[in-house]
Amino acid sequence: MVRDPLSSGPSSRPALNRGRSFDFLTQFLARHSVPVSPEQIAPAEGSRAAVATVVALLPAIYEHQAVLAWAAFAAFWSCLIEPGGTAREQLRILGLFTVAGAILGGVTSLIAVYPLWGVLPWLVLTGLLVGMARALTPSMALLCALLGCVMLAGTGFPAHGLQDALVIAGAFGGGGLWATLLCLVIWPLHPYAPARRAVGGCYRLLSVMAGEIAAGRLQETVHRQNVRTAIERARGMALQIDAGHASYGMRGRLIASLAGAERLFTAMLAVEHLVETRGLDFEARGTLAAFSALCQHASDAALDPAPDLGHLASEGLALAGSIPATAGPIGELVATSARTLGTLAEGLAQKERLPFDAELPRHVARLTPAIWQHTLRLVVGLLATYMTTWWLGLDYGFWALVAVLLVIQPSGQTTLVRALERVLGTVGGGVLALLLTPFLPGSAQMLAAVAVFVIGAIAMRAVNYTMLVVFISAQFIVVTEMIMPSQGVAWMRMLDNTLGSVIGLLCAFMVCPQRRGQDMDGLLQTAVVGNLRYLAAVLKREDPVMTDRIQRQAGIDTTRAEFARGSLPVLGGVSAVGERATQAHALLRALRRLSGEATLLRFDISAGLCEGDAQAGERWSATAAALEAGGPLADVALKIQNGEIMAEIAALERAGRGDRAAS
Repeated sequence: MVRDPLSSGPSSRPALNRGRSFDFLTQFLARHSVPVSPEQIAPAEGSRAAVATVVALLPAIYEHQAVLAWAAFAAFWSCLIEPGGTAREQLRILGLFTVAGAILGGVTSLIAVYPLWGVLPWLVLTGLLVGMARALTPSMALLCALLGCVMLAGTGFPAHGLQDALVIAGAFGGGGLWATLLCLVIWPLHPYAPARRAVGGCYRLLSVMAGEIAAGRLQETVHRQNVRTAIERARGMALQIDAGHASYGMRGRLIASLAGAERLFTAMLAVEHLVETRGLDFEARGTLAAFSALCQHASDAALDPAPDLGHLASEGLALAGSIPATAGPIGELVATSARTLGTLAEGLAQKERLPFDAELPRHVARLTPAIWQHTLRLVVGLLATYMTTWWLGLDYGFWALVAVLLVIQPSGQTTLVRALERVLGTVGGGVLALLLTPFLPGSAQMLAAVAVFVIGAIAMRAVNYTMLVVFISAQFIVVTEMIMPSQGVAWMRMLDNTLGSVIGLLCAFMVCPQRRGQDMDGLLQTAVVGNLRYLAAVLKREDPVMTDRIQRQAGIDTTRAEFARGSLPVLGGVSAVGERATQAHALLRALRRLSGEATLLRFDISAGLCEGDAQAGERWSATAAALEAGGPLADVALKIQNGEIMAEIAALERAGRGDRAAS
């Protein structure tokens, strides 16, 4: 018997409300191209980083030597780069950072005493190192980026002889060694925590989606955007885990969990389309509410270091078995979803070899034209920034160099977002430091403020870049005022970071500019092509794994177009006014309906309720290929908006389902 929606267990209502306070903010910022991941708040990592940084800062305060503050920089950066995973992988990354950072910091301090002609080649080398590192694994690319920050920061600490350079190298090495000892021995945390939180966030959003549908609140666009974005974000975090050593199995299990979330998401899209077109009865409400509670249990299991997957498997299979055969299409979809989740949990509990291992090849470094262009932008940006700060005589010009290094991204659109976030974060951090300055009369109070800022920075590092920069900026302002007291440090930080961000933005759009940006017409055409390919794959009854990949790409393309339509005008959005915005909205809405009908057809075909149509599939494949080659979008868009394609799908369903469809 199906559970009543109002009595589906004590955890179902919290499942719908948990994280609700962040959902609206997340949706709003995402629509404006600003990513936020509230599930990634990590206070434990922040507290550990605060201990590492504050302890490493004590020698500089006690000895009144600014160069000893490099130990605090190394400790903080080590906690920032700490990759998680096995102890062997953490030791590899942290050890490389400590040794290479100590050497590069000392060498840079020696080079910094040279005039302009001596520093510029070092900046070129820095840009080449960081830019070409994009071809490496994500963890190694991040390591090289922070080593680049060390090389740039060292230009602000010129050494007056070999002894000073050795002091800087020793301080950095000591701080890195202390942080490594703290992370691996004294205060180890559960590995893979960010990836597990990301996977848990996907299932939490699926729980919210099912609960909202059960309550009759249909927000297909919001659900499609939120869950799709969360799945892709979690997939990226899972793929950052090194495929070698003991992490191979964990990476495979995380990707398997995401594949399960993808299947459930597909089913929920079909359910929402059914509810929108055919309504929702009381029995279906109860079924969806029970499934919402099950997804919340899956989210809790993903977050738990030692989950009871056997219990989750039995819950899923029990829910699937409790739904009667007469429950209708919604009941069938929910039963299939619950069975999928139960089978997945059962397989993970038994530690069986997963078929997704085939998708985990070893990373092969390859320098693509995009990476070379990105490297050139970095080199030009660093040289232009150094020349500008030298000409203006800025005291902390290395802050502008670091800003350029971190702002310039391979994509111009991403660079624009990153530049805006860095400027806003720097201004916010500067204002925060200025407001707190009257309450920080001595070193003890300043150390306490540094600890709070470090906790905020590390806790927010995977949540939102702006918040990360806010706390990092406030932290470095207070540390600078402690070890190198001077007037206007906060204002110089804001000026330098803004200057670096602006130069980085100019380089992104002026040096090797992208020939085709994210214009709305191009995004719409890509979304139409993706959805037509998905429809063709369903009609031709392609391999399920291949169909899943095509559907995923279609979802990504449609979501990207929906985000761009609602983004700020400065970020390429077209949401302001005009016939173009209205047409884009109508086409995207029609694409969502088309995707829903194609998904329903796919479930009907897999259940044996109707047959595919290979001839129609080939026709739509040819149409998609013609569009991708640059064919006109207007005719196909008109067919989609007029419902001609959906009418063909409905006719195919009626022919196969007969009286069952009518009932």
